[in-house]
Amino acid sequence: MRTPANTLSELLEAFGSVMDIVPDGIIVVLPSGAVAYANEAAARFLGRPIKELENSHAQDIQRSFWEDTSKVFQDGVPQLGVRDSIGGKLYITNRIPLGLKNRIEGVVSFFQAVFVYDKYAIELESYREMAQLLDSIMESSYDGLWITDKHGNVVKLNKAAERITGCQAEEILGRNVSELVAEGYVDESVTMEVLKRKTTVTLVQTTKADKRVLATGNPIFNSKGEIDVIIINDRDITELDRIRRELEESKALVDQFRSELLGFHLRDLESNFFVCRSKEMESIYERALRVASFDSTVLITGESGVGKGYLAKLIHQKSERSGGPFVRVDCASIVDTLFESELFGYEKGAFTGAGARGKPGLVEIAEGGTLFLDEISEAPLSQQVKLLRFLDEKGIIRVGGSTVRTVDTRVIAATNRDLAEQVKKNTFREDLFYRLNVVSLAIPPLRGRAQDILDLITFFTRKFRSKHNLDRSIDSEALEALLHYEYPGNVRELENIVESVMVLSRGDVVTLSELPPPVRKLVDPAQLGRAMEQGSLKHAIDRLELEHIAEAVRKYGSQQKAARHLGINQSTISRKMKRYSGI
Repeated sequence: MRTPANTLSELLEAFGSVMDIVPDGIIVVLPSGAVAYANEAAARFLGRPIKELENSHAQDIQRSFWEDTSKVFQDGVPQLGVRDSIGGKLYITNRIPLGLKNRIEGVVSFFQAVFVYDKYAIELESYREMAQLLDSIMESSYDGLWITDKHGNVVKLNKAAERITGCQAEEILGRNVSELVAEGYVDESVTMEVLKRKTTVTLVQTTKADKRVLATGNPIFNSKGEIDVIIINDRDITELDRIRRELEESKALVDQFRSELLGFHLRDLESNFFVCRSKEMESIYERALRVASFDSTVLITGESGVGKGYLAKLIHQKSERSGGPFVRVDCASIVDTLFESELFGYEKGAFTGAGARGKPGLVEIAEGGTLFLDEISEAPLSQQVKLLRFLDEKGIIRVGGSTVRTVDTRVIAATNRDLAEQVKKNTFREDLFYRLNVVSLAIPPLRGRAQDILDLITFFTRKFRSKHNLDRSIDSEALEALLHYEYPGNVRELENIVESVMVLSRGDVVTLSELPPPVRKLVDPAQLGRAMEQGSLKHAIDRLELEHIAEAVRKYGSQQKAARHLGINQSTISRKMKRYSGI
């Protein structure tokens, strides 16, 4: 039988190599106080060679060290977490008795420098604080946040994720996302897609709570380039979808109200130029009504006869200056030498023939209202700088005077020419062009908006019936010719043609033969007759009339309102829509 000492020696010999790699210092003391073993860490801590330690007594290390070790031999109770000062350094020591054959054959002391333990404690506390911070961050998010491992198992989720999915954390934690899909928590998994594609993935999911969720999965890679964890962000877009639909409905209502409001504004005006069905003209009128609320200078362009003057008057009537004068200046009709005095006025005795009292100019007369400079392209080049000065400073000096008069007048200009081209030719000042062209409204010619022709014919026919006390209409052949004419004189020419044929017609119905030759020659009577016999023209006219009526009903919201606009009975609209329903 081996002696206890030999047994302990064998034990130390067996585990010596293992204890040498342990970071803690290890010293084994026999009952006699002799040091039976010391590892490399102990030698390093105490600053003594291993051989020297193993040939020493525990008291040689430090008296208190041997005294504390002796207590373990006496009572057999381990000492754990004891703070010792050895060689002027603080250590945390654990002393454990080694029992062999029911006897304590030795005491092993494990010790480590206090600062190392403190470092571990600090790091542990830091990790604890980071974990708490991570929890706080996750719980503060309104969006759902998930963390899954590289196998797709749910590691963590916040309260928002529970709310969005309609389930509890204990139902999900530790489970694989494939199981959650199989059980209907979500219809598809963004985590599985991230693991498959190894990149960020965004998709729309439907949850068990019947919510639509925008889910984004972001892979986190380790140093080997492998996916370590996946962070998933869930955003409930069910409410966003509802809000978007409501916004779309609200926008549609706003568009409808804007269209109706525009119609109300235009119907309030007595001008025949504000009858329109084309989108181009509706857009121009809407812009004109919007700019009417401001004092910005407006430049209206378009061919002769398109209604530039009427559009200028619309802006004036719908502005805050509507109570003031609307003064129209035909720049082309003023002699160059009189342009300045006509526009800015003159003082008495300013020139031969000047009145004894002087005279205010058209700019002053327009005080508090609107000055409409028609055909501004014809303004004399020599006078354009004075007009520019007035636009910049809102002040004028009468001819023959020296006093600056401040005039509060809004300016709207119009031209049928390309001012930019005139600037290139040096016939119009560039600075005046840019000063006038703050808001530009370009009215298209009538030939470019054929949709408006039928509206205008209807309006003018009704207007001249009332004006001349007539009960006349236009037959299909004449109407067809009028619809195909290009109107080089634009709306003004169409108005003149309708008034002329209404007044000069011999019967109650205006026929093709009574139209002006330029309009009549566009239609081949033989071809027109054949078309009428075959019913194709009649069909086309009926179709046009139906389209016209249907558009009016759509625009004004009801047959009754459309009837008022078209100047016919509501019963007539109802009857015609039923009759044409098969077209």
